[in-house]
Amino acid sequence: MEEWLERVREDFPYLQGRVYLNSAGAGLAWRGQTEAAGRYYDGTARMGADGRLLWQEQGERTRARVASFLHVPVDDVNFFRNTSEVINLAANSVSWREGDEVVVASDDFPSVQWPWTKAEEFGGKLVRVDPVAEEEREQRLLDALSSRTRVLAVTHVHTLTGTRLDLTRLGRACREVGALLVVDGIQSLGAVEVDLSYVDVYASAVFKWMLSGFGTGIGVFRDRARSDLTPAYRGYGNVPPSTAFEYAAPNYPGLYVLDATMEYLENVGWPVVYERVDRLTGRVEEAVAAAGLTPLAPAHARAGIVSLHVADPTDCVERLRERGVHVTERLGVVRISPHFYNTDEDIDRFADELVAALRPTAARTPSGHATGS
Repeated sequence: MEEWLERVREDFPYLQGRVYLNSAGAGLAWRGQTEAAGRYYDGTARMGADGRLLWQEQGERTRARVASFLHVPVDDVNFFRNTSEVINLAANSVSWREGDEVVVASDDFPSVQWPWTKAEEFGGKLVRVDPVAEEEREQRLLDALSSRTRVLAVTHVHTLTGTRLDLTRLGRACREVGALLVVDGIQSLGAVEVDLSYVDVYASAVFKWMLSGFGTGIGVFRDRARSDLTPAYRGYGNVPPSTAFEYAAPNYPGLYVLDATMEYLENVGWPVVYERVDRLTGRVEEAVAAAGLTPLAPAHARAGIVSLHVADPTDCVERLRERGVHVTERLGVVRISPHFYNTDEDIDRFADELVAALRPTAARTPSGHATGS
């Protein structure tokens, strides 16, 4: 193992003795986050509300770092509580007209689908597209667009199957019909490079691949969105006629943590992070194929998630956990998601233990391991 990776793994205590392959569920905390959050709380303990300028300065530093990371103007970046808040805010900020349509995938995450039922209150329609097959997911969404489409709402990387969509292709198609592209990016931000050139609203919390805990969400509202939407939520942060969407104070302790974590990842190198996620995901796919299973996402459209069907997914996940390999089960699918802090040895161990966990005659021993033919 390379020396830099050994140092990284020391920063993530949970990795000691375990193979953690569930960063799509929640990314691991690293040691420096305690100090980062402590700076906010120590300052408040010493200065009370007099420390407000320090919090605000930190907030603006974090905003600038996020804007640079996403290659967008700093004024496009807003902070909220989570992904769902951003999407609900966007849905409630549309001046809906009778006949408007919103296109979504019928199997998308609830926070991507349900906010758009707001259109139905005004005579609009929610068009739920059946992807049929993962290879067809993107094209079927494109085929559903029409002159009536007001919004196309998608997940960049599908939380269950792991299929990644081409945001540039979707965004260009949206512009051809005058629609907005709204994207849930929680399963891509920090795992793969994100291009928002043709995205109008981008929403992502930071507790998964960004490793920065719950309670902080990023909402990017581009020019087209700000021109078409009227902020549904108002507060001291966006008193009319402001077109800003950030309406109240953000989670300042969370922004201290996010800024420190992004600096940490910048020091690792984002190209290194992305390359490792891609390569390790490829190794997981090879391990799955060797076990006679087929990943749900097409190889050309993968990101950091490998999902698969097995006969008893709950039992498979539990058997792997007994062996110190942590993956998860979602809606009858086993989901594996390595991050940059994983190693080739982690994937090799997963491969071996997956074969053991799938043995139909396996039986648990008192030590929690399996035996069988």
